[in-house]
Amino acid sequence: MLPDMSSVLVAFERPVLVKTVAIATIDFVEVESISGRTQNCVVQVADKEKLNSETIDWSLEYLMVHSSSALEQGEYIEFNGSDYKIIQRGPWSGYGYTEVMAEETKRPLLVVNA
Repeated sequence: MLPDMSSVLVAFERPVLVKTVAIATIDFVEVESISGRTQNCVVQVADKEKLNSETIDWSLEYLMVHSSSALEQGEYIEFNGSDYKIIQRGPWSGYGYTEVMAEETKRPLLVVNA
């Protein structure tokens, strides 16, 4: 049995906006909808030296994010006025938390549909 380490995150968590983009085709036209949820996460700058140097863009910023709730690859995290796309998920869900790596988009903020 693996230990549940999620309680360690509580002291460092802060609410962040997690955005999910869904694309549907309606009458042969692609329609994009963006939904958002606030989720408590521990957010820290990722050490680029520990990332796969052949797959990262050195001009972008990267975040390492931990949460006791699920985060999925392809979702976006809004942090300090920028969007970061989740590009990698760590193997820690068995320990009670999710760890992801997110890459800066350098695009205008995604706006959640009302």
